[in-house]
Amino acid sequence: MRRSELSSGTIAAVVVGTTGLLVSGWVHFYLYFRGGYRGIAPDTVLGLTISRAFALNAVAAVVIAEVLVLSLRFGRLLVPAAALAVGFAVATIVAYCLSRTSGLLGFSETTTSTEAGVALVAELTVIAVLAPTAIRGLLHRAHTTGSFPD
Repeated sequence: MRRSELSSGTIAAVVVGTTGLLVSGWVHFYLYFRGGYRGIAPDTVLGLTISRAFALNAVAAVVIAEVLVLSLRFGRLLVPAAALAVGFAVATIVAYCLSRTSGLLGFSETTTSTEAGVALVAELTVIAVLAPTAIRGLLHRAHTTGSFPD
């Protein structure tokens, strides 16, 4: 699928979803370097601490955003990129919820911040605009091939 074959709605969803990912990534980058999360390491699981998770989240957001941009040129990337972006946003929200309830990697968040609100809105936006693209693409593949891809 080439860009000319993508609907304007799909292109808009990719642009908005990419922006949401970059905003979420920026918040995690900011919190890691400027927000005091760089030195938090109460528990380690396979070398991952809460502070490293923030840095990894920022990098992953940029990488997934780049794949989304590339999907505008290389249509075969669209459905996997949209699904990956939605999964990333859902995982980030789940991690945030865990940090506020039972704790995550030995860390429990007890305060609210503007940054958390901005990231949450950005991640919910990613889900809202890219989930339909991912679902539509997966259903289309299932319909044309007769089964869901492995």
